[in-house]
Amino acid sequence: MTKHQRSTKRDPSYCEYVDALHSVQNSNSLVKRSASSSDQAKQRRTMPMLDQFHPCINNSIENIVDVKVDGNYRYRAIVALLGMCEDSWSLVRNHLLKELAKWSNEYINMLGGIDRFEELNRSLLVDGLSMVYKFFVSL
Repeated sequence: MTKHQRSTKRDPSYCEYVDALHSVQNSNSLVKRSASSSDQAKQRRTMPMLDQFHPCINNSIENIVDVKVDGNYRYRAIVALLGMCEDSWSLVRNHLLKELAKWSNEYINMLGGIDRFEELNRSLLVDGLSMVYKFFVSL
């Protein structure tokens, strides 16, 4: 058995690798990390339009995306925050339609009847894609 095989030294953990990387990066930069910096609150990155929100919720906001303002802007924001192209907004609507179809009885009960369920279903239909969706649902 060689000395290396008998050694009790372990490989560094992932956290130790990251700490070492940060240590090297900080030693190469002009700003040195102080011993008390771990006690200080993390500085948040500057986000555009953060001043548009009430200050009491600013700490809860992790990201802001500026999307095209149209009838689908809520869906555009969702796909943009998921890291997808904002033109993929129809995917979110179609996933919601599939969710409604899969759990229709539960949603009918939760929404208080078939009328509200159908209204919600129609609101999610995407022009041009709604006929395709109806075709696949009927299969």
